Amino acid sequence: MNIDLLSELCATPGPPGHEDPIREVARRELAAVCDDVTVDPVGNLIALKTGRGKGKTRPRLMLCAHMDEIAFMVQHIEDSGFLRVIPLGGFDPKTLTAQRVTVHGRQDLLGVFGGKAIHLMTDEERKKPLKIEDYYIDTGLPGDRVRELVRVGDTVTRDGAITPMGDLVTGK
Repeated sequence: MNIDLLSELCATPGPPGHEDPIREVARRELAAVCDDVTVDPVGNLIALKTGRGKGKTRPRLMLCAHMDEIAFMVQHIEDSGFLRVIPLGGFDPKTLTAQRVTVHGRQDLLGVFGGKAIHLMTDEERKKPLKIEDYYIDTGLPGDRVRELVRVGDTVTRDGAITPMGDLVTGK
């Protein structure tokens, strides 16, 4: 396994509708092993590797995959600067607490998912799983600065760093 390539792929953002950065990594890597690499008008990356053999008996294989990742979109910016988001793709909300993210605004900002502190929750709230509406993203910046750098509709991706675990790695 090429750990450097895996690390780069995981670190490169690709929220739905904004796949240009991840497409360029894939294009670069495929160009080294394919005969032709093109991008169609809607952004699909198409790579051709001519097989060995003659005529119609030559084996054919198609690999199809998506480039985008599960991400979020800024739905609201609170006076405090906290960001409320909606999902772009399916995910399990209970995995969000304390996750590091990148907010892709006028400049990339580091953020972290947070929610109501457990000591402020009622007994009933503690029994219920958190929903996406219960979370916010804290960038550590004051509200006015956040509003200068982030707009409703900007995308958010989870931290892409990978961590070795014996012979395995873990990441987003």
